[in-house]
Amino acid sequence: MIQHHICRRWARRSFRLAAALLLAVPVLVLAVTATIQEPENKGMELEEKDLLLRQRLAEQVDKLLTDPELAKKIQLVGKRRTAFCNVCHGKDGNAVRPGVPNLAGQNPVYLLDQFQRFSDGRRYDYAMTALSSSFSADEKVHLALYFSQMTPRPATDVEAAQVERGRSVYRIACAQCHGENGRGDKGYARLASQKADYVLKMLKEFSNYTGRRSNPWMTAVALGLSEQEMVDVAAYVSTLE
Repeated sequence: MIQHHICRRWARRSFRLAAALLLAVPVLVLAVTATIQEPENKGMELEEKDLLLRQRLAEQVDKLLTDPELAKKIQLVGKRRTAFCNVCHGKDGNAVRPGVPNLAGQNPVYLLDQFQRFSDGRRYDYAMTALSSSFSADEKVHLALYFSQMTPRPATDVEAAQVERGRSVYRIACAQCHGENGRGDKGYARLASQKADYVLKMLKEFSNYTGRRSNPWMTAVALGLSEQEMVDVAAYVSTLE
């Protein structure tokens, strides 16, 4: 029942994200309207509908990225709007402050969803909540696409033994949603090359019911991990390319 409720909410958010994409690039509205809509199969399980919606939105993001005019606009908007972002997330999208995530290479559909969560209160961070509320739908789309095109830098200073321990945890607890290579898809977060301290911080937030992150699935995963397993899996994903 909880899972079905989550899927319904994800579906509604997918529609909002799709609308933002369409508003950002009016010339593509007619081309994509037919593909981003709720599946007509009434007998389809909610989980299947949710998955299909995310796949369709991801496909439209890919199409937007092949538009040369949009590519130019992304660069202009990105450079103008990321001046403050660079202080924490780095000029190249690789974070320069502790406990701050790398945005370079992150899945744009996931970034759009997080912008929405910061804006509506389902996720809280003093700086990001204020910033997300100040961004227009158009700016959120372009920022998400801008960061997604940057190159993430994997960690190179993790001991081999810890990598192996983390790999074992990852395959059991994370790979199903975030992919064997950690790059995620269909709206899931890219974990590959993410900073270990940030991943550990998020796992603890999910498991401690702080109210800063809200996701029952992630809370269930985090609660099933020991402190050492969290440390190991965070270190492991930081090494993935």
